[in-house]
Amino acid sequence: MAQDHEDKGHVTAPTSDQPEDTSRPVWQDEDDEGVATSGNAADASEPEWVRKRRRQLLEARDRAVAGDDFVDPGALTGKLTKVKAGSRSSGVRFRIDRDNDPRHNVAVTGGVSQLGFDHTGSLLAVLGRREKSLRLFEVDRHRSEGKHFRLKGEITSPASPGHTVSSFAFASNGKGILMVADHKAVLKYDPESSSTVRIASITNLRTEYGYRRVHTPPAPDDRGAADVFALSCSDHGGVLLCDSRSNSIMHHFQMNATAVGVGFHLRAGIVVTADEDANVYEWDLATGRCSHKFKDDHSLRLTSFAMSPSIRAEFARHAFMVAGSQMGFLNLFPVVPDAVGGPPPSSYIAQDHVKTYGNLSTAVTSIAAEDNGTFIAYASEHKRNALRIVHNPSGCVVGNWPTEKVNLGRVTDVAFASRFSTLAVGNRTGRVQFFRILTK
Repeated sequence: MAQDHEDKGHVTAPTSDQPEDTSRPVWQDEDDEGVATSGNAADASEPEWVRKRRRQLLEARDRAVAGDDFVDPGALTGKLTKVKAGSRSSGVRFRIDRDNDPRHNVAVTGGVSQLGFDHTGSLLAVLGRREKSLRLFEVDRHRSEGKHFRLKGEITSPASPGHTVSSFAFASNGKGILMVADHKAVLKYDPESSSTVRIASITNLRTEYGYRRVHTPPAPDDRGAADVFALSCSDHGGVLLCDSRSNSIMHHFQMNATAVGVGFHLRAGIVVTADEDANVYEWDLATGRCSHKFKDDHSLRLTSFAMSPSIRAEFARHAFMVAGSQMGFLNLFPVVPDAVGGPPPSSYIAQDHVKTYGNLSTAVTSIAAEDNGTFIAYASEHKRNALRIVHNPSGCVVGNWPTEKVNLGRVTDVAFASRFSTLAVGNRTGRVQFFRILTK
């Protein structure tokens, strides 16, 4: 038998006269010496949060031995347990209930094109894709303060003789509804007199085809108020800013591509617009000049756009601008409330602090937000049940809603009745559903 001449680390069995040396390893490889002298490589490969936690524990132990300060044992002791990356909890429990009362169902022909509540929450306007005009519903404000959202019924709808309405918006002063129709028509409806008039003074030869949508600022607060509205053109990157009192054009904003949305920041005196090429513009409300422009590097093509409905002082830290992309991502940018007590910033949008939500797999087609900026709802009509709700203060998405039992269909538009914490959801079949959002 061949004799094994390999040296196995010079291990010798201990005898009764020779006690066992516990400092010597049981087994030794040829590369053990290099590992031992490598300068504690295991510690160098540890994450920074582990090393910081270890330093805190050592400092706490030294202070406890010296008797300098009292150390809370529950605050600086325990195992170094790693938290799963990206796991965040809002600390708020949500409950979303649907109003299943069939007496308050709303249905339009050809699918819902647009939804909207007025600033007081007393009127709901619904625009159908195959209907020529709006349908107005009165909200039961007294009963809606309770557990469920209720409608009193349909009231007289605005008449649009000879025109097909494509978009609407409630006036910021609460007096009337602005509508855009075919043939570059701008209509104004007065609920008190139930009359509709065409604003013939708004004409612009540079708008070759028509208007895509009408936009109005949020309800005026203690500092920001302006009787203006905006018209986004459908065939090129133009936005017209108009005066509501004189019904005349104040400024013409020209962008590089077709507009996807218009937002107002009246406390800062600017108008924010975005185009399909992911460019965001900030325009001065007084002079009409572009004060700042940047590109949303997180999107290749934008499909929707929105801003905080209100940027009041108590909700300033939750103010935002959101842009929905064709790939299903929602990018949220914080907004600087105003420049009180100092020079105005170069940009009121903090583009370096963007938050991206990728919970949809198809293009974001509609966005809505509460007046206080607590909840943001965004949806895509290209996929069934493609709707998500963001809790803006915590930055978390309500992950367990909608469930499979909640049949939203293909959502075409969403709107918040902030006073009643209710979300209205319209789909392609023309049905409007109402959901009450409760927080604990």
